[in-house]
Amino acid sequence: MARLRTPLGEDTLVLSRFQAQEAVSEPFEVSVEALSVEEGLDFDPVLARPCLVTLETHGRNRFFHGLLTEAHWSGVRDGLYSYRLVLRPWLWLLTRFADCRFFQEMTAPDIIRKVFEEAGFSDYEFRLAQNYPKLEFCVQYRETHFNFVSRLMEEFGIYYFFKHSAEKHLLILADAMGAHPTVEGDGKLPLIPLVGAYLRDREHIQQWNSERRFRAGKFALNDYDFERPEAKLLSFRQANEKYERSSVEIYDYPGRYKDASQGEVLAKVRLEAEQAFDHRRVAFGDAASLSAGAKFTLQEHHRAAENAEYMAVRATHTISEQSYVSTGRASAGQTHYQGTYVLVPADRPYRAPLTTPKPVVHGIQTAKVVGDGGEEITVDRYGRIKLQFHWDRQKKQSCWVRVADVYAGAGWGGVFRPRIGQEVVVEFLEGDPDRPLVVGALYNGNNAVPYDLPANKTISGWKTNSSKGGSGYNELIFEDRKAAEEVRLHAQRNFTGTILNARAETVGEKFKPATGSPSHSTRVQNGDLEIDVAKGEMSVSAKMKITLKVGPSTLTLDPSGITLNAPTITIKAGTTCVIQGVPVKIN
Repeated sequence: MARLRTPLGEDTLVLSRFQAQEAVSEPFEVSVEALSVEEGLDFDPVLARPCLVTLETHGRNRFFHGLLTEAHWSGVRDGLYSYRLVLRPWLWLLTRFADCRFFQEMTAPDIIRKVFEEAGFSDYEFRLAQNYPKLEFCVQYRETHFNFVSRLMEEFGIYYFFKHSAEKHLLILADAMGAHPTVEGDGKLPLIPLVGAYLRDREHIQQWNSERRFRAGKFALNDYDFERPEAKLLSFRQANEKYERSSVEIYDYPGRYKDASQGEVLAKVRLEAEQAFDHRRVAFGDAASLSAGAKFTLQEHHRAAENAEYMAVRATHTISEQSYVSTGRASAGQTHYQGTYVLVPADRPYRAPLTTPKPVVHGIQTAKVVGDGGEEITVDRYGRIKLQFHWDRQKKQSCWVRVADVYAGAGWGGVFRPRIGQEVVVEFLEGDPDRPLVVGALYNGNNAVPYDLPANKTISGWKTNSSKGGSGYNELIFEDRKAAEEVRLHAQRNFTGTILNARAETVGEKFKPATGSPSHSTRVQNGDLEIDVAKGEMSVSAKMKITLKVGPSTLTLDPSGITLNAPTITIKAGTTCVIQGVPVKIN
């Protein structure tokens, strides 16, 4: 006999037939047909609230506890009003949550736990045997909470099943067979073929079929770590199957790891997920207590090798009909149960298949550069910056994000670091939201171009901003306006140039160096300095003094006169030597 309990009250709805479908790493679904003497029941107070189906079989109660997610009016039958109800787990409600956000420096189980808690759910239990690495940056991008936690579990080899009671359904997260319970009783189910309509007084298997499926026997992963560009990160695992072509390999990149040992763990998980489709058994019988995730030992199979321990990865429970008589209220009749089960050997590791796709960021995005408070520039040793994505409602800082430059060599290349407050262009490697890369910068309403446009549309170049506080700049610009072409170089404070060999300058018309500082110095370290005015004049002027010096000899010009001072002075004229003065003093 099967009974239905809902918040509508006892006997408001009486179960007529139902089917429960449950599977490892899938939300269960319990579909119930129920009858009522009332037409037009109001299900608004019941939606998303707990309901319970209790199946009494072989002296035990098997519970199917879930939240009402659908209710359908389906007509009139036997003078009663028929309704179809669908019960699902609280985990299914996460299919109706969606977000854009990220998590940093957390393990996959920690992220999953946080998602559950923030959604307001606590009926779960971790039974994990493995350790999990911290993820530097993990993005939930335009996907439901359910898809997000599902793909994280699939990627790291975590799967789940449910434990039902009269009060709740508990989500159990596992990664090894030791986390699985055995069926109620002694944990054993005999194989007893059905003969006629004879009903057994104990749970049993009636039909048993074995399956084999060709699967890839090797899984290889690879990745790249920019901090260790030469690191060998290729990792693989191989199965022990011996059939033809059993060593067929699946290779994938990137594996999302930085250490080869972690790559081996992930390759093992992928291989076990691939191999989990082989060596399956399909059974039919009367074993309502055999839930998805439960283990049992088969007995009484004529092939002794089949009498082993198995875990149910899928179970379908069907109550085909309960007859009712309308006498003012519904009353239950005979129950007919049939179960279908998909099983795997319990001595083989199980992993759920990777069926949940990871979101792909199509095209480019922009983001805002953020950093430490009070700073204008925040970078790490690799010149990476931190971002605030426009889609992040929590306005958190991202992980360190690499910045593309025009050149990047070993101690040489271009270096232009975006500053806090700038808008930058972000690409994602292979569209992976966990792998952002800054490839450019943009002007916007807060950060205007340095030259008024369109008036200065012919100017190209670079203009920086003094940090901290601004009020100064360095600049290199190219003015391409016809007949006004110009290259302008501006240094806010110092300008240092080093030429290791030769320098040549050609000035077509005018050359006018000027300095606003107290001094200017030209020094030739080795060799000669030659000034040659081929045509015209050369003029050298100074307001205070001009001094020419060679060793101890000097020629000084100042407003008071000219002084020539040397150990020996020779005056030689080819034709005439004129000395004028009033008076002329010698010695």
